[in-house]
Formats: sequence, structure tokens, C-alpha cells
Amino acid sequence: MLRNSSQPALPSLDEGNPLALEFLVMPFAQLDPAPMLRSAFRWSLTFVLVLCSLVSAFAVSKKDMQNLPPHYRDWLTKEVNYIITEDEAQAFVHLSTDIERDNFINRFWDIRNPEPNSPSNSYKDEIYKRIAYANQWFGHESGTPGWMTDMGRIYITLGEPKQRQKLLSSANERPMEIWFYDNGNGALPAFFYILFYQREVGGEFRLYSPYMDGPERLVTSYQAESGRTQAWRILDHDLGREVSRITLSLIPNEPVDTENATSSLQSDVMLGTIKGLKDNPWTKSQLEQRRRLMEDVSHNIVLADEFLHVQTIPLRDERNNTNLHYLLRLKRPEDFAIAQDKDNRRYYSAEITVRVSTPEKKLIFTQERTLNKFLTQDEFDRDKNRVFGFEGVLPLPPGKYSIEFVLSNKLKKTAYRSEKEVIIPDTPATGMRLSDIVPFTEATASPSNDLMVLPFQVASVRFTPGVAQDLSLVQGQPLMFFYQIWTQPRDAKLYGDEVLTAEYAYGRMGLHDTKNISDDLKKSQFDTNGSMVNGKKIDTGELSPGNYRLSVTVTDPVSHEKAFATLAFRIVTSSVTPDSWDVVDPELLNLARQGVFDYERAQCFLSSGNAAAGAAWLQSAFQKNPADEAVRSTLVDSYFSKQEFKQVVAVYKRSPITAKTNENTILRIAESFDKVGEPAKSVEILESAVNLKPQSGPLYLSLAGYYQRLGNAQKATQMEQKGRSLVGNNAQTGS
Repeated sequence: MLRNSSQPALPSLDEGNPLALEFLVMPFAQLDPAPMLRSAFRWSLTFVLVLCSLVSAFAVSKKDMQNLPPHYRDWLTKEVNYIITEDEAQAFVHLSTDIERDNFINRFWDIRNPEPNSPSNSYKDEIYKRIAYANQWFGHESGTPGWMTDMGRIYITLGEPKQRQKLLSSANERPMEIWFYDNGNGALPAFFYILFYQREVGGEFRLYSPYMDGPERLVTSYQAESGRTQAWRILDHDLGREVSRITLSLIPNEPVDTENATSSLQSDVMLGTIKGLKDNPWTKSQLEQRRRLMEDVSHNIVLADEFLHVQTIPLRDERNNTNLHYLLRLKRPEDFAIAQDKDNRRYYSAEITVRVSTPEKKLIFTQERTLNKFLTQDEFDRDKNRVFGFEGVLPLPPGKYSIEFVLSNKLKKTAYRSEKEVIIPDTPATGMRLSDIVPFTEATASPSNDLMVLPFQVASVRFTPGVAQDLSLVQGQPLMFFYQIWTQPRDAKLYGDEVLTAEYAYGRMGLHDTKNISDDLKKSQFDTNGSMVNGKKIDTGELSPGNYRLSVTVTDPVSHEKAFATLAFRIVTSSVTPDSWDVVDPELLNLARQGVFDYERAQCFLSSGNAAAGAAWLQSAFQKNPADEAVRSTLVDSYFSKQEFKQVVAVYKRSPITAKTNENTILRIAESFDKVGEPAKSVEILESAVNLKPQSGPLYLSLAGYYQRLGNAQKATQMEQKGRSLVGNNAQTGS
């Protein structure tokens, strides 16, 4: 990461601490935060931040807590207090026996285990490592147990920061430490800072709030007397623009006003979210997914290699978008159950869960499908001895991904899980590229649509895929396969009569029985995006039993460029693979109409840092479903970070706020109306918001600022008092 050479160099790290990581704050120019004017009144509001209470508080009676045996009380209040939900804590204190408590604790960790049924639990191990680290390194100044300090709480809740910087020896500033997080939690920004400062000599490092503390808390008392703006200028001069900007906003893409040293409330909303992360809806939804999976399968999670085939192939569609087509297929008919209800109707019940993450395991999005269907007698007779499969599509742009597939059979209470590292290639800059070779059993005409391709559909043909892994064919059964050729976009008419040569060589290794055949492929078959699909059928009647390797070589006779792909298969004398019956994603087209796939594609682009492409796909998703809160919130964040305030206003006009709209989105919408010269509309929006969210202190405080600007001092005072009261109450209750 490059420094901004126009700014003073950052102070060096404390090299004496072997645990301090090298930390270069992102250059200010790289963050592109244009000046954003704010009323000085907002910064005159002082309030008790939600995070001022650092010991986790539960809505548990003192009597219930005292009734717990000491060992279990310590587990609840000293070990898992930052990660256990309020509902879980309430349930735990009302258990009556130690056996029940032990079972609860085991289940608590099992639900959070990223590797279900593994003999170890990496999440549990990580939490106890964080607690040990906090107790070893924090709290020495005051003798406070490390887990109770501000640093301890953040470290245990969020884990080790990606980068750290210590600023300990400046004459004009108090000792500080900055942590940078590259976050994978959907409730928090993708990137953010946490700043700690030492308020008193020999005291603990405290969590810094841009809104409540401000730059004046970070400079010496003498310097602070000159006010916020002068204090910020001292920080900017001594520590550089990157650090001074962090003192105004902990969120890299949040616009700030460096002229007046002011900031919005959004960093403080984020800090409040961190404090309540254990009970955040996003966190609870992730736990509910894991809990439901455990209940459905009764802890019987089966690793997939022995039981499940997983086949994936990246293909380009007619709109030049890459998608990952996937097939999950069991290996034995008996591994999937079909049940009979009291009316003698046959049915099956299954769930498909696909989690798409970055190579670093940062979750991008999750697909979930529920499969429930009654079968006719003919369908039951046909499928009862076949293996079950599911075909789906993931809208993935070029890049590297880690993907977890889970097929859960609810009737057998069993789940089959597999992880794959996948690369979606980009269009080659020169020459050609071949996709993987995909065997198939049937190809049918399937008209394309403007929403989303069907699984294993290329152009207007849909293939019923076979499994490339352990592909076995009975002698005489034809080998049918397809592949896609990628090259640069070009008007196909310009190719004229030019052709490509496709050569197919197949044989057994070391037996010198290779056979060769070839085809000419007209270049005019390329679509305007440079894609062509080609299928082939090879007779196996004369092939002896054994293991074979197929090699496909496509050559351009003009440029002499080549592209290759291979497939292994086996010829057997009798069938060893049962027939299959596949279910095609039943929700695909409906979700495509609702913009879900556009939103998932946007999330992929945003996770890779391609903000422009991410914004374009967010806009597409929003046009299809303006009522989707997740889409609207992400789109507002994208526009606001680029200071496209008119675009934020346009989003609101099409999709007003609801009780489900998060606080940051509301604050940014109100701010955007102010920026386009409509502060009265900001008041109207916030008045509506506090009616929908009457317990939100930041919304009341923001509303107070707008009333002050409009000259309504009485309402401003009223809103300020209400906001301060709410924030103070939240801090005391730990909410």
C-alpha cells in the first residue's frame, strides 16, 4: 500500500512489540473523501455513546445469575459474554441441572463450529485464544482483567485486526493505537478502523468515538482549549492526513468535512453495532441457519467425497456474463429418502445451501433452496432406484472463490457437504480458452431468456450433465460431451469462411491405442461476445475396457494459436453407475425477476474492489425490486461513498424507508437531501424514522441538528434531550 507522499510520514510502529503488525493507513487521496459541510451544532451535542459500558450486560435477573454454580456463571459472564445472544443467555440461566447446562454448552459450540462433526472446533479454539491474548496483553495499566477492557472486548468480538499502528511518543497527542479490520460480517462495513486512546497517564486505552470524543480528546489539555478544529489541525500536522481523517470517521469511504473537523453519526452507529453484534439480526440469522441444519440432520453431517459428486463449470451467457453452473449428485440411490404421508402420497424434502466466499473465507453471499415435492406413482416407480441430483447456477464474475455446497436430506436427517476452490476465468486478452469438458446424457432445445440462464444451458441448448468424476461408460455407450470456446468479442460476419480445427485424441495411457478424429468449426458460430459452444459424440463400441484419457485441442489455422482441455473416463463391460434424476433449481427464474442474482453478482464485484461494476449491478437489482432492503441499503452506501447525493435522493423517492431500514441508510438519505438543498425534507424523513425506530438515539440527535439549522431551537433541544436519554439508557442496559 503506497503512502501519500504529499502528507507527513506516519510515525513508526513500536518495534519492541513482536505482535505489532506493519500498518500503513490508506492514503487519503485514495479514499477520495470530498469535503462535506456539516452544521457545527451537531458537534456541540454531547452524549453518552452506546459503547461506554464494556462489560456485557444481560437482561437476566440478579437472582437467576446468583443461582448459577460459579463455574457456569464464569462461563456466561467471562468467557462467552461477548458472543452469546440474549435469548441464549436467558435460556441458560433457567436450566435446572448441570447435565442440562453441559448439554447446552456443547450445543452452543457445535452450532458455531465451522466444521460440523469435526473432532475439533476451530471457532471455540479461536475464542479462547482471543480471551487468553486479551488477558495477557491488555489491562496492565489499571490491573483490570484484559477481557474487560475496551481493547479486550473489541479483540474478542472481532478477532485480530488486519493491521495495527501504535502512536505513543508524540509531544502534542495522547498515546493512541489504531486497528484496521477487513471485515466479513454482513452487519458491518467491509473495511473500518477502531481507534483507542489513553486519556489519563497510566490509564487504560479507551475506545474512541468520532462524534462524542472528537479530535480535542486526542491532544493534550492545553492544545484542546483551542477547540475541535484547531485540535484536528494539530493532529493533521503531527500525524498526517490519514490518521487525522480517522479521527473524524472510522469508515474509509465516509465523506467528512476536514475544513471544520466535523463528521456524521455513521461511525458511531457502527460502534453501536459492534457492541450489539451478538444480537444483531445478521448474526442471529447465521446462527439460525446453522441451528436449523443441525436440527434437520440430527448432527449427522457427512463429508461429501464418499457420497456426493460435485461438478462445476464456468460458462459465459449471451449477455457476456460468467456464471458457475453446478451439479450436486449423490452416488447411491439409498442415500436419498422418499417418504409416504398418511394419505399414501410419496414425497421428498431436501435443502440446498451454497455459501460463496473469497479465497480468504470472507462470506460474499449465501444461496438457500428448499425442495419439497409430491411424486406421482409413475414418478416414484421411475426414480426410486435412481440417484438424486440438483442443478443450479451461481452468478459469479471472473475471480477466485471458495464455495461450500451442502445437500441436506431432511427425511434421512443427513447432510452431505463439500468445499471447492473455483476460478472463474476472464476473457483471454489474446488467443482462445476452452472451458472444462462436460459429459452429458441429453441435449434439448431451450429458448434463452433475458433474466438468467438455466443450469447447464448454453445459447439455446440445455444439457443434462453427467459427472466428470469417475465417469464410466458401458462398452458401446456413446461418449457425449460439450465445451465452450472463449475468445475476444468480434462481429462474427467478419470471420467470413474462416474455421477452427478441433482435434480429439483418446486412448489408454501407455498402450499405444490412441484414436484421433477432427472437426472443422466455423468461426461465424461465435456470438458477438466471442463465445461458441461445441458438442461431440464419440462411439465407444470398439474400445476395450480400461481407463481412457480424452484430449481436445482447438487450433486456429490462421494464427496457429491453440487451446486445450482433457477428460478422463472408463470403459466397463457392465453398468456400475445407476441412472440419475436431477431437480433443476425451481426458484431460479422467479429470483432472477426479483433481482436476486444481480445483487449476488454485485456483491462479488464489491468484494473484489470493483465498485463501478458493483454499483451497476446494484442499480439493476434495485430496478427489479425496489422493496429489497439489502439492495437499497447497499446501493445507498455505494452512491453516498462517491458523494452522488442526487442518486441517493432518487433511490429514496422510489423506495421510502421502512421499519426494517437500518440507521446508517436513514442517516445517509437525510444527509443527501441536505446536500441537495432540502434540509426540510431531511427533517421529514427523520421524523418518520423516529416513529418507526423510537429507540434510536442517533436518529433523534441527527434530527436535532437539522431543527437547529432550520431555526427551531425548541424542537432541537427536545430532540437532543430525547436522543441523549436513549443513548444513555442503551449504554446502561448494554443494548
